[in-house]
Amino acid sequence: MVIAVVCAALVSVPLLALLAVRLTSNQFVRETEQSLIQQGAIYAEIYAEAFTALDGPLIGTALDDDQKKHWNANLHPARAQLNVRRETVAPPRPDGEPVTDALDQRHADIIGPLLEIARRSQRTTLAGVVFLDHTGRELNADGAPSLATVTEVQTALNGDIGAKLRARDDDYEPHAFSSLSRDTGFRVFLTYPVIVQDRVIGVVYLSRTPLNLGKFLFQERYALLTMLVSTVIGATLIGLLLLRLISRPVHALRDASRTIAADQQPAANPVLHYGLRELADLGDSVSTMAETLSRRSQEISTYTDHVTHELKSPVTAVIGAAELLQDEALNPKDRAKLLGNIETQVRRMNRLLSRLRDMTRLRSTQGGKPGQLVQMLPQLDGPEVVMDAAPETTLPLSVEHGQMILHHMAQNSLAHGAQVFRVEYADNVLRVSDDGDGITENDSKRVTEPFFTTRRDQGGTGMGLSIVVAVLDSYGATLDCLPSAQGAVFEIRFRNAG
Repeated sequence: MVIAVVCAALVSVPLLALLAVRLTSNQFVRETEQSLIQQGAIYAEIYAEAFTALDGPLIGTALDDDQKKHWNANLHPARAQLNVRRETVAPPRPDGEPVTDALDQRHADIIGPLLEIARRSQRTTLAGVVFLDHTGRELNADGAPSLATVTEVQTALNGDIGAKLRARDDDYEPHAFSSLSRDTGFRVFLTYPVIVQDRVIGVVYLSRTPLNLGKFLFQERYALLTMLVSTVIGATLIGLLLLRLISRPVHALRDASRTIAADQQPAANPVLHYGLRELADLGDSVSTMAETLSRRSQEISTYTDHVTHELKSPVTAVIGAAELLQDEALNPKDRAKLLGNIETQVRRMNRLLSRLRDMTRLRSTQGGKPGQLVQMLPQLDGPEVVMDAAPETTLPLSVEHGQMILHHMAQNSLAHGAQVFRVEYADNVLRVSDDGDGITENDSKRVTEPFFTTRRDQGGTGMGLSIVVAVLDSYGATLDCLPSAQGAVFEIRFRNAG
């Protein structure tokens, strides 16, 4: 659904942009007005040049100071003023009012050549041109009326450029499709003042129907069709690419998540690359998460089985001793022995549960800041602790976690009759060794498993090294038991040490 919306947006955006910016009536009107301004400037210069060549008195409305400054400047560009969003379309241009005053002879002398120039130019510009004198009288024909009362003409007679949108005649008949530009419901009218010696001696009155959307689309039909086809093809290709790069990996991740939620093992590689590194990384993260959850689930199951098994013996012993204590004929010596057994087994259960709680808590802890090795050395009555490293040696372990690890390992050495407990550190490897009884080759492979112990009769829980492993996991470190001719040797490798 999302991909379909994206593709539709890709197709519609360029079309909406064209309609909103380039193909609006406002833009067409402004282009038409600007074109009429340029034509008006040329006609006005020809008009003024022809009028100046004839002798006669000054006529026309004088310009004010601001207008003189504007029209006498080297550059006085004029910009389009009309805006269809603000302008109201005025009624069609009125026919004008009859005049009886005599026409200035100079206007009568120059109108013929001006009309000939306009007639020839109209073949290309298609703009209507009417020449007015300084009173607003139309010069194009004998007995023509005065347009002085028309708003835009008044503006030009006062020395400024006038522009107006006016509706077309009511009897206008729409033309064929090839002339759709004529179907616009209004025309642009523009008046340009003719200035001689800082006076308005006449007006050039131009008009033209602006281009409309239908005409423009018809003129640019091949380009628009090419653009539309290209856009559709491009959107289709992008949609297919998005489908491959996003939709399929997302569906694969969804299936993998459902598999995990169903407590099943997902595929080894649920998400292929598909060109996006981020999705591949996300797929790897899902796989890692699934493996972690599966491993944690197996560990919890294993711990539950081991705890049940380890607690079964002391619980059975406690129940048996309690049953025997109910015998009133039991002598005091045997009673004291049974009570001692109960106390021993209860302490063993408490120690086992405490170790299990510690290991569970440590698995959820985060690694701390590095600390100095000398502050982590265990303080035990028994074996001599020897550090083969510089006093300022720093380990990628917090002091608290380092003390806990070395304490558990030193207790194991003490329990196996060690006299020397040696600690070394080099190249991100912490080496711990002793001179005790050592560990057999078979036991060395299981020594880090939870609840595995060779001292069960002496109260061992098999949780000491499991707690050490739980702490090291938070640092990305590993614990390995190495073969040794004398004593036990362990290596802790800090893979993520910086």
